[in-house]
Amino acid sequence: MSRTYSPAKLSLAIWFSAVAFGVQQLSAATVTYVVGTCKGATRFSTIQSALDASPAPNTVEVCPGQYAEQVTITQPVTLEGITARNGDLAQIVLPGNYEVNAGLLRQEGDPYPTVAQVYVNNVSGGAVNLKNLDVNGEGFSPNMDRLAGIFYQESSGTINQVITSFQTGGGVGMVLQGGSSHSSVTVENSSIHDFDLVGIWAVGPSSAPDLKVTLENNNIATSQSNVFSNLLIEEGTDATVSGNVVSGGITGISMNGSVGSITGNTVLRSGTGISLGSDGPSVKSNMVFNTTDYGIVVGSDLEAPVIEGNTVMSVDQPGSLDVTGTAIELDCAKVRSGHVRSNTMMDSLYGYGDVPSGFTGSGTYGGVITPVTTCTNNAPASTASFAARLKARAQ
Repeated sequence: MSRTYSPAKLSLAIWFSAVAFGVQQLSAATVTYVVGTCKGATRFSTIQSALDASPAPNTVEVCPGQYAEQVTITQPVTLEGITARNGDLAQIVLPGNYEVNAGLLRQEGDPYPTVAQVYVNNVSGGAVNLKNLDVNGEGFSPNMDRLAGIFYQESSGTINQVITSFQTGGGVGMVLQGGSSHSSVTVENSSIHDFDLVGIWAVGPSSAPDLKVTLENNNIATSQSNVFSNLLIEEGTDATVSGNVVSGGITGISMNGSVGSITGNTVLRSGTGISLGSDGPSVKSNMVFNTTDYGIVVGSDLEAPVIEGNTVMSVDQPGSLDVTGTAIELDCAKVRSGHVRSNTMMDSLYGYGDVPSGFTGSGTYGGVITPVTTCTNNAPASTASFAARLKARAQ
């Protein structure tokens, strides 16, 4: 049975379809705001006012310039510095009236009160992406509070081509903090420098991994010898650390999470290049140069991880007439047969230090006075407290 429609009914149906299509197009539209005057669009004078505007932006583009404000992000967005008029530096600096707005988890006690310059606070439903920004912490007055250049609190996203610098007086370049939301954060192609506590600090509230972290192709550097750690990966994280250049500090890379990997990094001029504080993560194909105490330290029995293909060169105290350090310190930890293998050690007093009974690891040695030293009591001792001693420095 065929049906016919009057012209009036057809016109009404077409009108409703057009309205519905228009609403759908509007809801799918991308909202972009501009901070500054370098580009024609909906403009704002501060980053925070653009983020708080309605409708909520998908992207906030920041013109070159200096912005004295603490920025809080509570919804998915891309915050990006843009190039204009031969300028390419969108810099966020501390305002004179900065305040505590976050809390950094610690293993015992209440969180550290923290002044976060860019605070990504419990964002759900999408990612917060930061790109091409400079976050400068100059002007912070040291007290009992912490300073963080960027602080991701239970939020996911990517930090790409971002600089954090001069977070001093208890300063951290970036804090990545997990929780029940099981967030995931990538930091890539970024520069973190001139901090005095930690470069990147990743931490979860429990021992079970609830934060996935990818740190790749970054430069993390400090000139201060008493910096706690350039990269501090705590419990509660699943971290992939690869392709980074890490320089200075007491420890270059400190991994205390139970899962993850440290692969293909270059560590320079740290007290200890890489510290492995728990069973689980693997350490492969890293280059460790010019450390003063250890190249790689193992602070836990090794049932799962593999330490393989690493090169450790020149472990020596500055000014010493003789080589003094240990390339790979096992500190009497139990090691599954074959899990420590094919490492190259050069210019140190010891190659493998304090190996357990029955150790079968392999290595290549050059200019090493004693390639292998045996544990005298075959029980984990000093390095079991190594991570604890380092952690105490951050309290």
